[in-house]
Amino acid sequence: MIAAKVSEKSIRRLSHYARCLRLAKIRGEFIMTSQQLAATCGISSAAVRRDLSIYGEFGKQGSGYKVNDLLANIENILGTTNPPSVIIIGAGSIGCALMISGLDGTGGYAYEAVFDNDPAKIGRQCGEKQIRSIEEIPGIIKEKKEVIAVIAVSRGAGQSALNTLVDAGCKAVLSFTLEPLKTPEDVEVRYVEVSTEFDVLTHSMRRKERGD
Repeated sequence: MIAAKVSEKSIRRLSHYARCLRLAKIRGEFIMTSQQLAATCGISSAAVRRDLSIYGEFGKQGSGYKVNDLLANIENILGTTNPPSVIIIGAGSIGCALMISGLDGTGGYAYEAVFDNDPAKIGRQCGEKQIRSIEEIPGIIKEKKEVIAVIAVSRGAGQSALNTLVDAGCKAVLSFTLEPLKTPEDVEVRYVEVSTEFDVLTHSMRRKERGD
C-alpha cells in the first residue's frame, strides 16, 4: 500500500524513521518504543506517535513497535520495498564524488552507472564503476524500467542532460545544477539547493541566538 495523499514533510519524516529502523535492525534490536525511535532520529516522541498513528497499522502504543514490522509498514507506505536504480549523468567533480562516497546501503538504493559525453572520460574509473557513454542511457533505462537519474553536469548542460533522460523515458530526476530546467508534466525534477539549506540553517541559528 502506497499512501496517495501524504505531505512532503510526512514523507521526509517517514523516510528518516525508516533509516533509523534499518540501523536498529543492523544493531540487532527487535523492539523500539516511540521514545527510543524519537531519540535515535532526533525528533520529538509526540511527533513520532502522531505520524505513526495516522495509519493505524503499527501495533500497540506503549509496548513498543516490532522493528521489522514497523519498517515493512513504512516501506510499503513510501513504496520503497523495491527501490529504483540510480544513475548519474556527469562524471565530473560532483558526479565522481557521489560515486566514490556511495550510498549508505541501508535503504536499498545503489548507483547503477555513471555516464558522460566526454570521449576522454569514457572507460575511465569513477568510484567502483567505469564511465559509460551518454548514448547508453536509453538502454539502461529500458532494462531497469524504473530509474532515478542524478544530473551532475557542468553549468549550461543541464537542459541537454534532462532532454536525453526524458527522451529515454526517465520519470524522476535529482538535479545538482541550479539552472531552471524545462520539464514535462509527467517528469518529477527535484533540485539540490545548498543555498536554501544555508538559509534555513542561518535562520535557525539566529533564532536560537535571540532565544525565540
